[in-house]
Amino acid sequence: MMLVDASRCTGCGACAKACPKQAIVFQDDHEGFPTPVILQDQCVECGLCNKVCPAINMPQTHEIQQAYAVQLLDKEALKDSTSGGVFTVLSREIFRRGGVVYGCVWDENYNAVIRCAHNEEEMKPMRGSKYVWSWAGDTYPEIKQQLEAGQTVMFTGLPCQVAGLRNYLRRDYENLFTLDFLCSGTPSPMAFQKYLDTICKPGMKRSELNLKFRDKNPYGLGVHITYKGRKAKKTSDHISNPYYYSFYTRLVDRNSCFQCPYGTEQRVADLTMGDYWGVAKFHTEFDINSGVSAILINSERGNVLLQTVSEQLQIVPTRAADIAAGNNLSLGNKRKTIKVAPFREQFFQTVKTKGWKAAEYRYLLTKPRVKVIIKDGIKRMIPSNVKVILKKVLKRKG
Repeated sequence: MMLVDASRCTGCGACAKACPKQAIVFQDDHEGFPTPVILQDQCVECGLCNKVCPAINMPQTHEIQQAYAVQLLDKEALKDSTSGGVFTVLSREIFRRGGVVYGCVWDENYNAVIRCAHNEEEMKPMRGSKYVWSWAGDTYPEIKQQLEAGQTVMFTGLPCQVAGLRNYLRRDYENLFTLDFLCSGTPSPMAFQKYLDTICKPGMKRSELNLKFRDKNPYGLGVHITYKGRKAKKTSDHISNPYYYSFYTRLVDRNSCFQCPYGTEQRVADLTMGDYWGVAKFHTEFDINSGVSAILINSERGNVLLQTVSEQLQIVPTRAADIAAGNNLSLGNKRKTIKVAPFREQFFQTVKTKGWKAAEYRYLLTKPRVKVIIKDGIKRMIPSNVKVILKKVLKRKG
């Protein structure tokens, strides 16, 4: 039996969990992405692995029915969310029904994994972006068991993970709600861990980093990363931070992300959520600095769920085209193309053999980054009292 070509594999894990003989294991490829391998001496050629593979067989999709701009009215929960906080209010409704919620969390070593939450306290670590490939496969059998028992389940994951789950289940369940993202690619876990090596002080546990992508606290909505560094809390943006920059420029994405079939208006989940980038061009009724979510309604089941919680949201109809303008979403026949860096292979080889810093110095010191780094360095060198004086002088001149 042959699996899908590694360049198309998303790593969802459905094949391994569907195999009746446990003949499929995941091993890291040369870029650090877990990839399935068949143990041929255990394989019985049943073909289930290919039947559930979302790279080979796309499950039934939904047309986008409606698009909304959304912001949670609960200001405290909104502050802890990446953008508009819609995931929190949907999760609360599932818990109210006695159900469970699946979403991505950091484990103790800062690996991204899909876990189950039974209440809001367990759900809180699922808030916020995790810009790295995540493992979902272990949850599929558990979800099937819960659904068969009549429990309400909301699964939140990447479009390919939702597709993998639906293929694994092999039937529709009325008590299953699926929520995916306007995904911008899944970076290499190996590259991420190599980067973490550079910001962890000696003897420091990964769990002490308190790393947060898209931290709103320093400047409100934005793309700032904060973490506990060697001396104090560190803050950087999507240009000055080397890992974020590698994600932003699509250098560290999984190979399958460059030919992803799930970034179109044919959606596999009941609801699709994401950041509403550029929302200020289309809507002025929101507190933009607190974050606004974009929501796509893809099924009647998803529509009913969102309308159930609408009183807890500021929710405004919008255009899918306006959402697509700032996201990896293709409408109609035109597909957005992603340029693959010509030095991608060399970058990964350097990261693997020499570490993150060596790869950063060789491949990530581009002109835009150098300008930002120099500017930030000058700012840090100038005492705060001098900054105040300079601002006053500039204000007078203005």
